[in-house]
Amino acid sequence: MRGFIEELSHRNVIRVGVAYVIAGWLIAQIVDLAADAFNAPDWIMQMLIVLLLVGLPIALFLAWAYEMTPEGVKKAHEVPADAPKDPRAGRVLNRMIMATLIIAVAGLSWERFSPNPTGAPQLVTDKPIAVLPFDDFSPGGDHAWFAAGLTEEILHSLARTADLQVASRTSSFAYRGAGKDIPAIARALDVAHILEGSVRRAGDRLRVTAQLIRASDDKHLWSETFDGSIEDSIAIQEEVAFAIANALQTAMNPEELARMVAAGTRSVAAWETYLRGIALDIEMGRQMDATMVFDVITIFDRAVELDPGFADAHLMLADMWESQINPTSILYTPSDQPLAERRAHYDAAIQAAIKYARSESTRLEAEMRAADFDLRIMDQIALAGKMVELEPERRQGWAWLQYLYMTIGEYDKSREAGLKAWASKPEPGTSQAAIVQTMYRVDLAAAVAMVDEIFKDPNPAPREIYQSHRALLAAGETVRAAGLVDAYIRQTDDFEGGKIVQVRQACAEGRDADAHELFAAIDANSNTRWLFLKTLGRDDEARELLRPLDMPETVFVLAGYTTYRSFEARDYPLLWKTLTAQGIDRPPARPMVYRCKG
Repeated sequence: MRGFIEELSHRNVIRVGVAYVIAGWLIAQIVDLAADAFNAPDWIMQMLIVLLLVGLPIALFLAWAYEMTPEGVKKAHEVPADAPKDPRAGRVLNRMIMATLIIAVAGLSWERFSPNPTGAPQLVTDKPIAVLPFDDFSPGGDHAWFAAGLTEEILHSLARTADLQVASRTSSFAYRGAGKDIPAIARALDVAHILEGSVRRAGDRLRVTAQLIRASDDKHLWSETFDGSIEDSIAIQEEVAFAIANALQTAMNPEELARMVAAGTRSVAAWETYLRGIALDIEMGRQMDATMVFDVITIFDRAVELDPGFADAHLMLADMWESQINPTSILYTPSDQPLAERRAHYDAAIQAAIKYARSESTRLEAEMRAADFDLRIMDQIALAGKMVELEPERRQGWAWLQYLYMTIGEYDKSREAGLKAWASKPEPGTSQAAIVQTMYRVDLAAAVAMVDEIFKDPNPAPREIYQSHRALLAAGETVRAAGLVDAYIRQTDDFEGGKIVQVRQACAEGRDADAHELFAAIDANSNTRWLFLKTLGRDDEARELLRPLDMPETVFVLAGYTTYRSFEARDYPLLWKTLTAQGIDRPPARPMVYRCKG
């Protein structure tokens, strides 16, 4: 063996191998830079790498088979063993190795230490990203549900990573079907990067194409096509999210990143059913059509049947059933189904979410929501406090604290938590509208500043318009608020919501007769009816409307009104007893600022 190594060295095979590897690496770097500059297709770099790999054994073979002699190049077997070597061969190879090493070190040093000469955003430091809705390029055009659900899951996966800032789904989905002027969209969403893509399903085959674009120069930073069968759909979703997070150079280690972008189930049938539910939930929010809620519930029920340990599907079920046991929810749908039955569905979903939670933070959140309808408010505050201790950069915990402190009348603490929620990283499951909704009741100036920020987006969500209108009226900006009335009505099918916006505006403008006429023309449900009555200044009627809820089985519903400073909890003995038993002493109610005076 030693003789073989000595023969390799004698024939300069080792020198040739080292020189080839270093020179090949240098060539690859130069071609990579040129490909980026000219937006060359990925296959060029791939082909070069293949050629360089194929060339290595050829170079080694030639070094073994031929030798440099003073008379020139000869076949090795024709050179006598005692023939003198040409000293130039070794010197040339040594110089080549040294020169390429110097160039490589210089290039790496320049890349590592040189400033950005153009001032353009660098990938590693500018991480805000928006995920645009993926296009459906399936032959029948019948897989929009898969494209929407896949986009949502990729967005959620990226949002779960600690150091990525992801634009909300509401903002980015507003560009569904729009002409994709990427720099303009990025400026509107205030992000540095855009992820766009498409899906194509035909038979059992699936193709997902994704590309990451830097907004500053409309340059493609990463692009890849994933091909596989339907059975590969979960792996493809996770791979896309992992690749994007890596391209944006997150601080998370690979194992933790893989956990964060995981789909939450290995059952393809359960996952695709879940995607159908996500897509329908998105459409329900877009249309503001609460009648779709039971169709969404049916789909998520099927997902957890297919995989009982699918925590995310259980959480979505809990969300849907929560809206059906809380009349203050915009999705509440009166039906013949008993409240106790709806509550049982909610309890089952939230307990399953706790049991199968994928992380400590999601378990805490599920436990906090379970305590919500038991009216264990102080327990909820303690759990929310643990959430912000565990992940202080997340919005979810601060948003919960803002809401909970509002319900118990700790308005200064609610304001502080709300400001931290607003400054924290946006994430799925939290809403700017909800933060504004609570903030305008404790700090009008801060709420108006939030409204200003919301309307930097050219396509604010209907919920954001609705809550912004309330904040502006409370701040006395009646004229500015008037411009939002038609905008809200145009963007939603929320009939009663549209009417309450009109009534509020009429009261704020002193058009009391118009406000009462609008109310008389509709048959509002109990929640919006209470809002109408309070806005019209008919406080006695509003108080009596809710009195039947002050019962053991429905007192948690009544407690939902504690987010309103105009709600007087002392009017309801059981509710007040439940609050005071936890040491809660809410301040007395105060009238709505923009109510009718007549």
